[in-house]
Amino acid sequence: MTDHRRGDARGDVLATLVAGAVEAADTLLATGAGQVLVRQVAARLTANAVAARGHLPAGLDTPGDPHGRCTLLAAPGGTDEPARAAAVTAAAITVSQCDEGLRESRGHPGLHAYAAALAATEADDRSLRVFLRALAVGWEVGARLGLLLGAPRPGVHPHGGWGTGAAAAAAGIVTGQDTAGVTDTVNLALTVALAGPEADTRRGHAAHYLLPALGTANGLTVARLADAGFPATGPALPHLARTVHHGGTDRPVDVALGSRPLLPDAYFKPVGVCAHTLTGWTVARAMARDLTADEVATVTVDTYAGAALLAERRPVGRLARQFSIPWVVACGLVGTDPGAPDGPADDRWARAARLAERVTVRHDPGLDQGYPAGRPAVVEVTTRSGARLTGRARFHHGDREDPMTADELAAVDAALLRTPGVPAGAAELLHGLTRAPGATRLRDLTALVRGGAPNPNGGPPPVPAGPGPSGRKDMTSW
Repeated sequence: MTDHRRGDARGDVLATLVAGAVEAADTLLATGAGQVLVRQVAARLTANAVAARGHLPAGLDTPGDPHGRCTLLAAPGGTDEPARAAAVTAAAITVSQCDEGLRESRGHPGLHAYAAALAATEADDRSLRVFLRALAVGWEVGARLGLLLGAPRPGVHPHGGWGTGAAAAAAGIVTGQDTAGVTDTVNLALTVALAGPEADTRRGHAAHYLLPALGTANGLTVARLADAGFPATGPALPHLARTVHHGGTDRPVDVALGSRPLLPDAYFKPVGVCAHTLTGWTVARAMARDLTADEVATVTVDTYAGAALLAERRPVGRLARQFSIPWVVACGLVGTDPGAPDGPADDRWARAARLAERVTVRHDPGLDQGYPAGRPAVVEVTTRSGARLTGRARFHHGDREDPMTADELAAVDAALLRTPGVPAGAAELLHGLTRAPGATRLRDLTALVRGGAPNPNGGPPPVPAGPGPSGRKDMTSW
């Protein structure tokens, strides 16, 4: 065993973490059920990215070269700069906000791993099978890093931090690095991990999108430098733990260092908002079955510390709305999509905005221990007649405790593809990601959305879920 004092990047806990992640990903992909799950993640994140076309902040939405190797999913064309493609895709996923995550990691491993894996696979003209394995390994690495590091320091947003390591792992797998090489690459990437302010996100500042964009681009760039012979460095994880998170990594975290696949524990969002708002939204939707929004006088939401920050009653712009519990709860009571880029043709958004001004969010210290095991929220509605109704939730539909079916996941994907601006061919791309043989060139699939034309039919029907996963080993299809 390497002496930790020598400073070898493989001498600290990171080597065990990466080895467990690679084993977990390969174990997962050795089963039919695991292959289905990884493909579902790929489809959901692809739907997020293409749904952001026409909705990216200025500068990220610049069209590319139709002949560029790496597809700009959220803008027409492609680019021969993999880091640019990865950055735009990662930013696009956060524009739509309807992604996946792991509660205990307090972040979104797939956000960074997917964007890096996609760009690297296209740059090297590799197969769908390579892309799916890179996504799985990157996801497992990121999830374990989040578990090991724990909560970020107050005021720090997790995007672009340990996710840089997830991106680096995914890109390293594409280039053919072995486990030791991936470990060195992830370690090197963590030296350039970001630590951006979470306040920009709550306030709806577009700077939020730079965290996943540049963090993912950094991870991919480091992986390609390492593959070209860039020297390894000493352990970087302890520095990240001290500066961005609450403490060191000397405490053992069995799950983070084990080889059990964590991807089956992931959650999927049913709508495009911050996951911290989803339990309040869940309660509000349930209440709306027996209560009209016009009957509501006031609403109080009690929740844990991290969620209680999302208390803006008058959010300005889509990003601020997606991170506002008052807005999301009001939309749940009114019956409209809180994460959509534009409002419906009727007056529901105006009604939701008025109702959001009467929603109070409070921190209940007694609920703090409920996160990240859940996301506890208690919602109390006072009606205009003086009646009081109370509901509570720890999980939302899509959490592993209340998972979506394959048909429901496909329906959410299809709803994302109905966003104005989605390119023609997006439904076919999702179908290919979920059904195409692993030997298929990834570029042959992404070519379906390289053009700039939006879908003339206003969006596809849900992709048929087909028969459920068998759980059998099926290495020929994936």
